[in-house]
Amino acid sequence: MAITPKDADADVYFTTDGSTPTIDNELYVEPLVLTETTLLRAIEVKDGQPSAVTTASYIFTQSVLSQGNAPEGYPDRWGRYTTISGTAKADYEMDPEMTADAALRPKIIAGLSQLPILSVVTDKGNLFNRENNEETGGIYIFTGPPVGDATGNGWTRPCSAELFGGPQHHDFTVDCGLKLHGGHGRLAEKNPKHSFRLQFKKTYGPSSLEYPLYGKSEPSKFGQLVLRCHFGNSWQHWSEGNRTKAQYTRDVWARRMQRKLGQPSVNALYAHLFLNGMYWGIYNIAERVDDTFGKEHFGGKKGDYDVIKIEEEGGNHLEASEGTTDSWNEMMQAVRAVAGQSAELSPDEAYEKLDTLLDKSNFIDYMIINQYAGNTDWDHHNWYAIRRNNHREGFRFLCWDSEIILENPAENAVTRRNSGCPTDIFNMLLNNKDFARRYLARAKELLAKDGLLGQQSVVEVWDSLYSTISLAIYDEAARWGDYRRDVHNWQDRTNTVYTVDKHYMAERNRLLTRYFPVRTATVLSQITQYVQPYIGTDGIDVVSGLPAMAHDYYNLQGQRVVHPAKGLYIRNGKKLILR
Repeated sequence: MAITPKDADADVYFTTDGSTPTIDNELYVEPLVLTETTLLRAIEVKDGQPSAVTTASYIFTQSVLSQGNAPEGYPDRWGRYTTISGTAKADYEMDPEMTADAALRPKIIAGLSQLPILSVVTDKGNLFNRENNEETGGIYIFTGPPVGDATGNGWTRPCSAELFGGPQHHDFTVDCGLKLHGGHGRLAEKNPKHSFRLQFKKTYGPSSLEYPLYGKSEPSKFGQLVLRCHFGNSWQHWSEGNRTKAQYTRDVWARRMQRKLGQPSVNALYAHLFLNGMYWGIYNIAERVDDTFGKEHFGGKKGDYDVIKIEEEGGNHLEASEGTTDSWNEMMQAVRAVAGQSAELSPDEAYEKLDTLLDKSNFIDYMIINQYAGNTDWDHHNWYAIRRNNHREGFRFLCWDSEIILENPAENAVTRRNSGCPTDIFNMLLNNKDFARRYLARAKELLAKDGLLGQQSVVEVWDSLYSTISLAIYDEAARWGDYRRDVHNWQDRTNTVYTVDKHYMAERNRLLTRYFPVRTATVLSQITQYVQPYIGTDGIDVVSGLPAMAHDYYNLQGQRVVHPAKGLYIRNGKKLILR
């Protein structure tokens, strides 16, 4: 491996362990022979002035397969537990039982090339230094969770991030900031495999990443990227019930379905994450919903956008992560007025005013997706709303962190109501008959047998995601499938090593045979029963007993009637009585 300096008169100093090189490190004099995973970092020095660091990761399959539990210079303990006593035992190894298995080993090897590799390289102390110091403490030791000891919350460290390989032949390297991401997933006892966020700031490198990460037709400029670890329903999760349902596709499925319904959504890319050359598992690289996301998806300037979310730090509370809550509060005032809770606006005036404050079509689709999915970890948190101000555009809602979904085929999320959240908006808007009729009409369209939320359509998306990671999940199992048996068996009663063939495929089969075939009709029935009383008895189909929507009405001459007068009408050969 040859290193060629840009300036032929410069000296090159390098390291191979991820540390930042200085003039005290080895001087490059001849090509290097690499036989194992190597993190090559180099600087040029001329006239005593060092250049910026250049980083290149070389990942060897054999190194991954033999990845042990005592890497040189890394601690055998991570951070302290927060809700229970003790300190997390470190876990670095690939399960030697799986990597040595004659049937599994070829699948693990093939899985490594199924996805691109994201290699994050930084001084090991930035990750694992046990010194409680805001400037030097390791972010994997001091995770700053939203409950208990918040030490480490927001700590950001410099790193190099490289994405390469995979079916799309990715290839970029960028210097950026690295911090932990998420809520309870930062609790060491609940989840040893943390999520990260890459921040693009001039402090660390370029102020943004410009790269077609999700294809040429999608936005290619990013202020931040989230490296989602898959916490809910994963093999390393603290709850046994979550571990048995691991699929690693639920969250992305919700976002892909939102896009399939014609709505904006957060892009996602699966990748294998390596931390300082150590395999860390399957991650999902997601856009961060911020002002750059708004500008790149919807136009205008970064300063045009309000982004609203529920923040877990300090207890769940609504906040504007970008912009202000002014337009959100104005929207909520109008929503409450629709429900008859305002003396300033009539319900009809408020409903009309909402046209510039809430994208009703987007909101309806967003709600129906979450109701279909039976999202039980929502909407007291895990959602985003974004609005471009000064452009007469309403808030759009985006599916986010939808990991606890598609569980119970009889789950009823339609009746859910959390104050100030999307379900609250839904319930108040049902007081307007136009909205209620429109909602039920869209539900009937989407939840028809051949609708976009019909069995065939949802399984198409589900299977496309499975095809993307069908081999890579063997690598995930080898990395984390033994964690609750061998490392920290908190709330583990079975001493189970989770595998693809036994556990993943059983849950996949359950979904394909016992969830998707019945879920569409179940949710349509739930929505119909809940929404029908808000419509009243106007337009009840005397044959089916279901509400008949305005666009279903025809007069006796067979002409379509949008706003029929009271009387007798015919729909598809069935009598409708308008009372």
